[in-house]
Amino acid sequence: MKKKYKERSARFRFWRNIAMFLPGVIVAFLIGFVGSDHPIEFQKLFDRDMLYIGSIILYLIIFGIASTYLFSSRQSYQMMEATEDEDEAYRYESQTRRIYDLATIFKGVMIVPYLLVIFFSCQKLIYEEKLTGILGKYTIPLTFLGLLLLTFGLEHQFRKTFKQIYGKAIPRNSSGAEVRELIMSMMDEAEKQICYEENFDIVFKLSNYVLPISLMAIFLVGITFQTDILLALVVVSLIYVYILVSQYKITKRYYKE
Repeated sequence: MKKKYKERSARFRFWRNIAMFLPGVIVAFLIGFVGSDHPIEFQKLFDRDMLYIGSIILYLIIFGIASTYLFSSRQSYQMMEATEDEDEAYRYESQTRRIYDLATIFKGVMIVPYLLVIFFSCQKLIYEEKLTGILGKYTIPLTFLGLLLLTFGLEHQFRKTFKQIYGKAIPRNSSGAEVRELIMSMMDEAEKQICYEENFDIVFKLSNYVLPISLMAIFLVGITFQTDILLALVVVSLIYVYILVSQYKITKRYYKE
């Protein structure tokens, strides 16, 4: 059941916004007033090897979670096929799709540690004159190749499971629009309605909370550590502007003549 919205008074909302905004103002004022003669480089607080190995471990953990959910969805599907009771079969079908969706979420999250592995690998290749390890200079390329094979192997298993569960195969080399149309064609009206509501909620929170707070946080980090934050500001700002500008399409469709 959806959580009921609780109306807040204007005074409560005012002091809540002040409480959210005030810490950033205080930190910015203190930094600007006191200053910093010794800029702090955030990455020097950590060992490069530790970041590299930690990214690999994080990737393997998320890979294991996604694989476990995928295997569980297959087991649930087999139990659905084996049962003869219609109510129990319906329950297993719902469970299968729910677990598969969770596996898909973790598969998407895998891109983050994978990119971190590439980033820290490039840093090790650039800043270290001689690479050490079991395989020496071949350690990083082989690690990258191994993670790449794991990623493609898991993607292949996801495609097989999708076809098994939904009875349709995801077209090879399909675009995002084609995948969207395929998935939407398999949804009923209730599922579409839930997706529309939740996606609206996500976009609303991104444009009103997540991205503005991220911009403020990036700005404060740049002042505190005296680092170049231009690229981060540009990327987050472009996403923020894109979401806001895309609202024009909604307005145009609603008020079209």
